[in-house]
Amino acid sequence: MTTVNIIVSVATFLNVLLCFVSCKDSHAKRLLVNDPHAIQDQMTHIQEELQVLQTTVQTQAGKITSLEQQLSQAEHGTGGATFVRWGRTDCPANLTELVYSGYAGGSFYTHKGAAANYVCLPREPVWGPYKDLPNDDYSARMYGAEYESHPSSTPFGSQSRDKDVPCAVCRTTSFISSVMIPARATCFSGWTKAYSGSLAAGNYNFAAASEYICVDEHAQSVVGGVDANENGALFFAVKAECGSLRCPPYEQNKYLSCVVCMK
Repeated sequence: MTTVNIIVSVATFLNVLLCFVSCKDSHAKRLLVNDPHAIQDQMTHIQEELQVLQTTVQTQAGKITSLEQQLSQAEHGTGGATFVRWGRTDCPANLTELVYSGYAGGSFYTHKGAAANYVCLPREPVWGPYKDLPNDDYSARMYGAEYESHPSSTPFGSQSRDKDVPCAVCRTTSFISSVMIPARATCFSGWTKAYSGSLAAGNYNFAAASEYICVDEHAQSVVGGVDANENGALFFAVKAECGSLRCPPYEQNKYLSCVVCMK
């Protein structure tokens, strides 16, 4: 029952009670002159009906209390926001719980019809009924993801070039919203940091579309992954490009950070 319905129900009850008492008083006065026994019967009947009405009021009050508790929980937060921690197989301790961990995936970096977003693929896929349909070109494609960088410098950790990218889907235990903020290593006031790292996306010169994501500052690679340049979906660190981007405060060719915050 919504708050509006509860208020309407209580208001209706009060109106009925006032009318009831008024009508009964008027009727009792008329009976007083004619039949004292009838008055006693009417009083007994009134008491019974008042008991029923009191029970109704208590029930409505209980529903209002329950609704107030639900609203209070929503205001103070009871968890539920989810986010992906890119480059890790675990979730921030004491703040979140692991939904599942897996492998970063997406479209091949040169495909013109590529999907734009990266996804976190679970380690244990469950196949549907159409798994073995004949193979043809009437389909999209899913590839794994690799870190890409200059051989001598990378924000994703030493020796990370061409390594497969892990991921973890995390659920907050005491926050109801989350947001990834680019170009920040800390959260704004009133928010709690889940993790920070380096902003990543596809290379600006490749055909496939991509999205901006936040790779953890302590990025890992997939244990047992293919240690070879297989390509697929690629993670490049993001640099600032001055022009329409205001500089300062931004600086040309500087790598951008990122942070995931909760509230």
